[in-house]
Amino acid sequence: MEDRASFRSGFVTIWGRPNVGKSTLLNSILKYKITIVSDKPQTTRKNIKGILNHPDCQIVFIDTPGLHVPVDPLGEFLSNQWKSSLFDADCLLYLTNPGVSVDTDEIYLKEIRNFPHPILLVVNKIDLFKKGTIQKTIHEFSQHFSFHDILEVSALTGVGLEQLIQKIRDLLPISPPYFDEEQISDVYERDIVGEMIREKVWHHIHQEVPYGVEVRVEEFKEKENLVSIRAIIYVEKDSHRKIIIGGKGSMIKRIGSDARKDLEEFFGVKVFLDLWVKTQLNWRKKPAVLRRWGYTIR
Repeated sequence: MEDRASFRSGFVTIWGRPNVGKSTLLNSILKYKITIVSDKPQTTRKNIKGILNHPDCQIVFIDTPGLHVPVDPLGEFLSNQWKSSLFDADCLLYLTNPGVSVDTDEIYLKEIRNFPHPILLVVNKIDLFKKGTIQKTIHEFSQHFSFHDILEVSALTGVGLEQLIQKIRDLLPISPPYFDEEQISDVYERDIVGEMIREKVWHHIHQEVPYGVEVRVEEFKEKENLVSIRAIIYVEKDSHRKIIIGGKGSMIKRIGSDARKDLEEFFGVKVFLDLWVKTQLNWRKKPAVLRRWGYTIR
């Protein structure tokens, strides 16, 4: 049996304001797409654990909904999610982008001032900015906040990710793994399917519609060379249902086609995807519906 005397394992929260690349970073590190990527805020709704397994360590990353001021029962759930992620973590990655003023991030930095473990400043998207802009951002943030270390990465191209992983590994406690070493997430395949479909809705539909969208996978059957999926896209208003279906079903076909491509890449086999759109009036404000869909308010 392999010697585990020096094996390290722990939890790492990914923190920062919307659109800095938190979900893209997690997907790139894992080399699997397990969480939604979108330029809209509040895309992620639940804490999603992505598990990186190396021979000498297991790093459990937590992608969070981020800072959220609750205005309805769903908002209360989102707020509880990011707060719990801070209590669970052994290390925290604070993501920002070059050119961002520290004043813009002040509300997010304020929430982690009492975090008792190392915080790494991770400057993402360095492939898109000049060195001078990157260094100016690093100087401004390091003057304002005491980070354990600072790393420059590009989640999109992979630059700097190996150094980041090694730095995290060195900060984690000596511990046996928390999860099976074949596992890449604590999210069930059905949930990943639902999130991939929801991502395509967010990509194609604008204004307020995506925020009232929930996807539930009703049927999931795996055969040797085919995965058959039936899912329902729920919206809050009948008018939103018409938008997602589109004229002569054009929009739902586009959403389904894009989602199927991602799902086939994920499963490595052909996917049959059957999508339906239904209205669940004002579901974000109904605790009973939220509980049924897994948004448990404690």
